[in-house]
Amino acid sequence: MSGQRLRTARFRPTILVGLLLMIFAPAQPAPAAVVNFKELLPFVDIKIPGWTMAGKPGGATLQQGKVMISEARASFKAGDQTLEIVIMDFWGRPLPFLMAQPPEMDCSEEIVRTTAVQGFKALETYRVRDKQGELSISVADRFWVKLDGEDIDGLAVLEKAARHLDLKKLATLAK
Repeated sequence: MSGQRLRTARFRPTILVGLLLMIFAPAQPAPAAVVNFKELLPFVDIKIPGWTMAGKPGGATLQQGKVMISEARASFKAGDQTLEIVIMDFWGRPLPFLMAQPPEMDCSEEIVRTTAVQGFKALETYRVRDKQGELSISVADRFWVKLDGEDIDGLAVLEKAARHLDLKKLATLAK
């Protein structure tokens, strides 16, 4: 069931973020060229100890008028646990929603906190009852790297998986 939710929600974040970018676009600096998804694929085509890649990594570069978005993704399984890693580049611009200081929360139902992953700003969210977590990382204030885990026992699972991403090399694409 949780894997099905993961598959059916695949491109919804792209649409939502695209709409947010249209709202915030006038306040942003001139865009750089969007990195084609083929250049992003090696960053999700990784080995994570204890996890098996489900299928092959995939992605797309979309353009409609002046709006451009690239996305690369890979899915992993470890028993009942699922992990999806997505890397997105929007218009070659900074991500305003990851740059703001989000609120932090620790309660019986949910944990939301800021952190750093390999020196980059990140936001962690974990829903205790659903055993679902997200780790969103802003790389070079341009790329959005998102790890989404289902049936996981805490944020440490996502933090450990994120250690296998070469975020410093990804940042070099943000020319």
